[in-house]
Amino acid sequence: MKKLILLLLAFYSIQLHAQSTTEVTKAISTGFELAIPSNGAYSVGVGASAKFEVPVVAPVSLTLTAGFNSMFYKSNYFDASNTPGAAVFVPLKAGLKYYFNKGVYAEGEAGTAIETNYAKHDLFAFSIGPGFIVPAGDKNGIDISFRYENWSNQVRQTSIRFAYRFGL
Repeated sequence: MKKLILLLLAFYSIQLHAQSTTEVTKAISTGFELAIPSNGAYSVGVGASAKFEVPVVAPVSLTLTAGFNSMFYKSNYFDASNTPGAAVFVPLKAGLKYYFNKGVYAEGEAGTAIETNYAKHDLFAFSIGPGFIVPAGDKNGIDISFRYENWSNQVRQTSIRFAYRFGL
């Protein structure tokens, strides 16, 4: 955890030095996600997501996120043939994003994570965490975020999202 905090502080200082020109505007971002579960039967998760962002009142934006995550089970080292295939989830969340400056933010989301195979559960999902945007043009940028997620206490994970943000 200490390493994650130091990493976030380093990214924050880089962002302050870069003096981002990205303003809080309507945006769509698409990207890849890496999940590191802290409990349960899963060892790692990978996926993709799309996020739509609309400014409400400066510096707050409303977000809508849809994704696709494959969560891989911890392998059975003694009998690998008994290890099931990946569990597939479709998280659908809405949330708020608060910008501390033009590129550094904190975000909270809530919604559902729908399991599409095996048990086919609908899990309540919430997430919270910081992120930053590295400018790549006037309104575009690379959005990197870290978050803690909890899906009905069945999946608790730390996720990292790397996305390209298209300003509208």
